[in-house]
Amino acid sequence: MSKINTVNIMIDFIKTYTKTKESLENKIKSYEDSETICNLDFGTGEIVYPCRRYFENIEVRITNVSGFVRNSMHKYFNLKNGFGDNNYTDFYYPDIMTSFEQLQADLDEDISDYNVTNLEFGLNIQTSLSPKYMLDNNILMFNFDEFNQKDTFKGKGMYKQYNRSEYYVKIYDKGLQYKLDYNLLRVEIKVTDSKLLKKRFGIHTVQDIYDKNKLELMFNFLLECFDEVNIIDSLATQEIRGEEKTVIELGKSPHYWREIKNSKSSSHYYDLRTRFNNLLRKYNLDTIKLELRDLLVAKFRTLIGDR
Repeated sequence: MSKINTVNIMIDFIKTYTKTKESLENKIKSYEDSETICNLDFGTGEIVYPCRRYFENIEVRITNVSGFVRNSMHKYFNLKNGFGDNNYTDFYYPDIMTSFEQLQADLDEDISDYNVTNLEFGLNIQTSLSPKYMLDNNILMFNFDEFNQKDTFKGKGMYKQYNRSEYYVKIYDKGLQYKLDYNLLRVEIKVTDSKLLKKRFGIHTVQDIYDKNKLELMFNFLLECFDEVNIIDSLATQEIRGEEKTVIELGKSPHYWREIKNSKSSSHYYDLRTRFNNLLRKYNLDTIKLELRDLLVAKFRTLIGDR
């Protein structure tokens, strides 16, 4: 199989808030243009919450108790610097820092102490194999379970997503999304629970995102999630015979594993999973996954900038 070429690191979607909203609110209301939008109480004629304003794609939203800043920092960086409305380009650690500096200049507000409640960490991987092909044929399950969400967007995209209570894992064809002339696969995690951000990564405020050690913790978590994805090479059936072939064929279906889990003992279920994984290694049906994983590890060390 051909080698995969490159991978890009990014912090993408972020949602932050502050309870001391007065400064931010005064800033967005001070503009004389019509881009700051507030609701109006037609009974009293008074302006009521929420109030909103956009800086490129970044939404600033003021409620009666808090101020929020949210959206894709990668897209903001590209829009701000003339690279287009997208998040498929390279987005390295220095770019992350620049994007926050530029946003704070736009806001005329220091947001480094704003609380972070949602954070997305993703990698775009330029691949030799078609991402759509891999999603159709090789990226089959998450932890032997069916992906919660999947769609083809009528041929305009391809994605699979697995939802957990505190985060979700998403894999999709970034190249197809943006009609690129090369293969680009995106793997991302989005943490939607601020408690997990604090406990697992030590990310409380925006300033914590500047810490490379915390970004490395997020990357390690991405790898753990990636390890749970069942990625199986296309099966060369002529090389496998008998019961082993049956185990592999059945094991490619999440419905099979659900049936085993519901009808057999826990020890039988996990023993069968171990046997299945051993067979994948025996017949070299895990090369796509191993190559992707090795690449993610190697490239992260380079792109973070201090290894």
